[in-house]
Amino acid sequence: MGELMSGKQAVLEMLKAEGVEYIFGNPGTSEGPLIDMLGEYPEFKYIMALQESVAVGMGESYARSTQKTAFVSLHVDSGLANGIALMLDALNTGTPLVVTSCNYDSRKINENKTDLAELVRPVTKWSVELDIAEQIPSVMRRAFNEANSHPKGPVYVGFTANALEGMAEMNIVPSSDIHDNVRPDPAGIKKAAELLISAKSPLLIVGDRVSDDNALEDAVQLAELAGLPVYQSRGAEVSFPTTHPQYLGVHSLRVAAHREALKGYDLIITVGTDTFDEL
Repeated sequence: MGELMSGKQAVLEMLKAEGVEYIFGNPGTSEGPLIDMLGEYPEFKYIMALQESVAVGMGESYARSTQKTAFVSLHVDSGLANGIALMLDALNTGTPLVVTSCNYDSRKINENKTDLAELVRPVTKWSVELDIAEQIPSVMRRAFNEANSHPKGPVYVGFTANALEGMAEMNIVPSSDIHDNVRPDPAGIKKAAELLISAKSPLLIVGDRVSDDNALEDAVQLAELAGLPVYQSRGAEVSFPTTHPQYLGVHSLRVAAHREALKGYDLIITVGTDTFDEL
């Protein structure tokens, strides 16, 4: 048997179970139930921004600097829309965020209720809106698991007013630990080595996931052993020493001159980046 509690209490209990310390946000009236409830949870520090994109940016900076999932609370409709640009940035850089907002009562679907989950679906790994309180613990667990699973990124959870105010018996259990480090396919490594040995002019492009997975020294060893010039793809991390003599700078296929610069190479190895997704 679980403990009888409101949906809004379940949200904060789940955040406590996940070890969340900071809430980055810009609240409005629809977030009132959660804001009022915060008075009973002094362990949370609410960092209020003057605009929603700033709140998402603070959450992204916190997540990248601490390697923890950031929790961001935005206002309904236009408030959530204001955060989309920075949510896209978090998606591109693989930054774990759980972004939420509170919607109107789901029974008032004909009274200008926006489909918020659909609004942010293109810039999230997973996007969902809850209608009943009982859904909150399991959905919050999945939200943190999704944000923390490679490739990491932002997820969105919307809470309708009836979900927050509803009462139910709920079990507060945190998300499970994620162990998703796997060894690369030996056949793939062998093929890459054969291509590298036979190449006359190879190039290495590294990305954020090299830094995220503490593989910077490995990238340097590979570059030095094989004599590879190195570009870094667009991102927020430093994935190769910028003072290293083999470092060529930041590369983006969106730039015509950068695409032209690749024509002299007969093999391009990318590590920790989705460089060619830009084509």
